[in-house]
Amino acid sequence: MNSLKRDFVAKLVHLSMVLMMALPLNMAAAGSLRGDVNGDGNVSIADVTALIDVLLSGDGQYTVVADVNADNSVSISDVTALIDYLLGGGELQPIDDPQYVEIEANGVRFIMIHVEGGTYRMGATPEQGSDASSREKPVHQVTVDDFYIAQTEVTQELWMAVMGSNPSYFPGSLHPVEYVSWAECQDFITALNALTGWSFRLPSEAEWEYAARGGNQSLGYKYAGSNDISAVAWYSGNDSWETRGTGEHGTHDVATRMPNELELYDMSGNVHEWVQDWYGDYSSGSQVNPVGPSSGTARVYRGGNWYFDEWFCRVSFRNSVSPTYHSHGIGLRLAL
Repeated sequence: MNSLKRDFVAKLVHLSMVLMMALPLNMAAAGSLRGDVNGDGNVSIADVTALIDVLLSGDGQYTVVADVNADNSVSISDVTALIDYLLGGGELQPIDDPQYVEIEANGVRFIMIHVEGGTYRMGATPEQGSDASSREKPVHQVTVDDFYIAQTEVTQELWMAVMGSNPSYFPGSLHPVEYVSWAECQDFITALNALTGWSFRLPSEAEWEYAARGGNQSLGYKYAGSNDISAVAWYSGNDSWETRGTGEHGTHDVATRMPNELELYDMSGNVHEWVQDWYGDYSSGSQVNPVGPSSGTARVYRGGNWYFDEWFCRVSFRNSVSPTYHSHGIGLRLAL
């Protein structure tokens, strides 16, 4: 940011402090409004300072909630538009169905992608070829409602912001958290919900596969976003035990391979991802919003990881282990 912009922002910071003493907080509910930059469910003077923080960080990327004047960019003009709104001289354009929601937890931001519901064929569909296992059969029709799913796997910085510690074997703030059991993921989600006021959960197995396939934008790929596994995944083909100590072994920063059709990253690699369901065999009948068996001994995980080959990275691959199991290759992705 150049010096002129910094001077202007500094003046806006001073103005925001003056406004903070003059305006009540929580002036307008923001469930369908732009301007809720800090993700607390309201539009208030606190969002002015949060928006200034975004600008001072140099981030400036387009986000729906921070684009107050709806010009498809985030700039100083959005700060003045937000102040104008709070002073009663402007309006916020409604967001009836945002494609994504940006959420903050103790200073760490992450994005939830809106997935439009639809009907698809779940399991060993033709593009899986002879690789499909018996666990992926029979193919069956599944319908899911709209939901939100995280753009990336839960990072170590988000886990630490919520839980205060990092269980991961491969440290890196933007690496996916790993060595977390299904049960520990539930503890994390409970704490995150208490912190943010949202109702996060693990995706169902059916939701996970639908999203990995690209939802209603699916192009029918074998892996999440491509038939070229190296383009979309960290897996054994571009990671190796032999590179240990070089910085290339283990997990990698999220969102450093190509995304799938829904702009979701790493659904075919980096770490496996816990889902909500108990493991159960597939049936051939059509299902609507299936959630798996009501009880069991093993929870399902999906997706590939950094040390397995492409067979494990396919969108239909599924496996299961005890909900107390730990692995350097299993993490999680949030849903709403």
